[in-house]
Amino acid sequence: MIWSVKKMFLVCLFAVLFIGTANSQNTNINPASVNVEALSDAQIEKLISEMEKNGMSLEEAMALARARGASQLQIDQMVKKINEYKSGKRNGEAQEKDLKEGLKAPKEEVFTEKEEFKATEKNKEIFGFQFFNSKNLSFEPAIDVPVSESYSLGIGDEVNISVYGASQQNYQLTVQKSGAITIPDLGPVHVYGISFAKAQAKIKSRLLSIYNGMGGDRPNTFADVSMGSLKGIKVNVIGEVNLPGTYSLPATASAFNALYLAGGPNENGSFRSIDVQRDGKLVCSIDVYAYLIDGKTQNNIQLRDQDVVLVRPYAKRVKVAGEFKRTGLFEAQADETVADLLRFAGGFTDKAYTHRLELYRNNTRTLSFKGVAADQYDQVQLMNGDSLVAGMLTERFENRVSIDGAVYRPGNYELTEGLQLSQLIQKAEGLKEEAFMERAVITRKLEDMSLKAISFSVRDVVNGKIDFELQKEDRIQISSIFDMREARTVEIVGEVQFEGTYAWAENLRIGDLIFQAGGFKEDAEVAGLEVSRVLDYNETSQLTKSLLHTFQFSLDRNLKLNLEDEAFLLKPFDKVYVRRAPGFRPQGAANIQGEVKYSGDYGIIHKNEKISDIIRRAGGITSEAYVKGASLRRRIELSEAEYQAKVAIAAQDTTMTEADIEKVAYQIVGIDLTAILGHPGGVEDLQVKAGDQILVPSKLETVMVSGSVLSPVAHTFTKKKKLKDYVYSSGGFAERAKKGKVYVLYANGTTQATKGGLFGRRFPKVEPGCEIIVPEKPEVDKAGQASKWLAIASTFATLITAIAVATR
Repeated sequence: MIWSVKKMFLVCLFAVLFIGTANSQNTNINPASVNVEALSDAQIEKLISEMEKNGMSLEEAMALARARGASQLQIDQMVKKINEYKSGKRNGEAQEKDLKEGLKAPKEEVFTEKEEFKATEKNKEIFGFQFFNSKNLSFEPAIDVPVSESYSLGIGDEVNISVYGASQQNYQLTVQKSGAITIPDLGPVHVYGISFAKAQAKIKSRLLSIYNGMGGDRPNTFADVSMGSLKGIKVNVIGEVNLPGTYSLPATASAFNALYLAGGPNENGSFRSIDVQRDGKLVCSIDVYAYLIDGKTQNNIQLRDQDVVLVRPYAKRVKVAGEFKRTGLFEAQADETVADLLRFAGGFTDKAYTHRLELYRNNTRTLSFKGVAADQYDQVQLMNGDSLVAGMLTERFENRVSIDGAVYRPGNYELTEGLQLSQLIQKAEGLKEEAFMERAVITRKLEDMSLKAISFSVRDVVNGKIDFELQKEDRIQISSIFDMREARTVEIVGEVQFEGTYAWAENLRIGDLIFQAGGFKEDAEVAGLEVSRVLDYNETSQLTKSLLHTFQFSLDRNLKLNLEDEAFLLKPFDKVYVRRAPGFRPQGAANIQGEVKYSGDYGIIHKNEKISDIIRRAGGITSEAYVKGASLRRRIELSEAEYQAKVAIAAQDTTMTEADIEKVAYQIVGIDLTAILGHPGGVEDLQVKAGDQILVPSKLETVMVSGSVLSPVAHTFTKKKKLKDYVYSSGGFAERAKKGKVYVLYANGTTQATKGGLFGRRFPKVEPGCEIIVPEKPEVDKAGQASKWLAIASTFATLITAIAVATR
């Protein structure tokens, strides 16, 4: 058979050479240069066609191919190419035939993917549930990796055999339903169900019968056996699992792969009694805890087609709570004890009380409690429904004492046998210099956990006069002298750079405190310092009218006192007052703008500086000045709180600008600049203050009409026009205008109202730059007015009726 195949290949090879010669017209083609692997399907088909068309015999083809240098490797490669081509062609024709007959073409094998399911809360508590339902631990079987030597061959698996050396041949064989592969010229070799390692040895042993070169001490022919594509398997997962069913898996899948797809055991399923059945027989029983606890995978066997994975109900389940590293529901087998469960739970946490466990047991009718001591952990067997609780360490120390306060190393210390208080102070590196030596306290816990205070003299302990033997949980408190009294301070206020409260020190003098406060301000009166002092202990022991003592001192700006005052020492809680010099006034300025020669700020030289003085210093008014319209804007004397309140109120008006809001701190003062300039120093010539703003406008030529008129607008000033003329020029009075209350606001800030008399109203005089303001009557509630008149009429009618009745 092999000989005939080779002869056929030689004919094909001759066809390759023939085609090459025919196409290229080159009779010197070297067959060794032909790349058989690079030939396309079209070229292979043409080779076969040329071979058949030329009717070349096998002998002629062999002689010609060998004569022209064809190698054995090329022969083997060509056989493989022809077989693959013919196999693919047959499959294609079969698929085309199936489609014509209404059948589907074979599809690529698809394996089952895990479905999502909603686990119960109890299921989540079971130890092991997360291992089969974790995103990071999927147990997915490896597909594109070499199979292990223990892999069991199944129906449909592909076996590749490569013979090389003196003889060369390749086989691609499939395990048939009979359980065997058929090797050409050799016959069937049964490999189903045996391991890959055994199958390799069996196949190589059978190849010896046709390849003699593989035997002997010096073989020249060798064989390599490998697995090709593996046919998938179907496995049934039944029993107490979350997703029972039939699953399609790769041939390399194990029992854990199937359990993963089924979501693992459900809330009634066992992790320790999982059977794998094959052909109705038990293959093995799996204990998942062996893997979860110890990482052992011996029983995680490879599955075969139609295997059954059966998860049985659990037999014993124990609840673990408290200070264990793992808590939840654990399974126990028949002979397992508390010690085994402790191992499953990962042992105790670092805060656990390990000497005793609490065991709560269900006796089918009632519950019972058992304390399990540490030496009984490996003796007490578990029962279904048991609950095991590990307690927490009690926050009690057997050998701790503590010392706090005025020692260099406060904190906790070990209580050794016979430890004395003086020794503990030495361990704390001794007392601080500020330690209060007259008294300290030991707080001790008695047997009933009540507290007892033991006072002692620190000085006597240090001098060795007394000592105390300490007990566990003793707490020693040694205070400093600063802890035992109010903080001692002094205060300085007034005209110094940094007024405030400072720490008191022995031998502190007035000059020292002023020095700490940054010295005097320029406006300080250094000759009138005052110190106030609280009454001492003896003075406050009796009820008197005295509240303080005061002392007067005089310094120079170099902080020097006379010899008598220099001896005065400040005491705790003294308060030093540094007052302002009587003649000092902060520098102030007034501002003048408008039609003056030199506008700007002018410093106020003396207290009685007048408006006329500022105008004179500004070079006088210009020829363009409108003297009657001059005004004065003066800052209102407000406290900071009052100013902020007014600003806040004004800011609520959204129509106001920032400039309008700033005006709340100013007021307009009406002045008569004509009279001031005519009589400097007269009654009209006001004194200027810091912050005053004087405005001398240029000539004004308009009159503004506003308020309750039909068309509020500005008009050109004309001497002939009177107030009514300007109102009528603005459309006249509106319906609700209060004609008798019309007033004029002049440019200098003064106002003048309409006057009434027997001979009619007299309206104010109109001047350039003024504003005529027509007020509006308030809106009247007509319904309310009608009700009011009805009430009056009713009352009047009732009164008349009463009078009539009384006069009868």
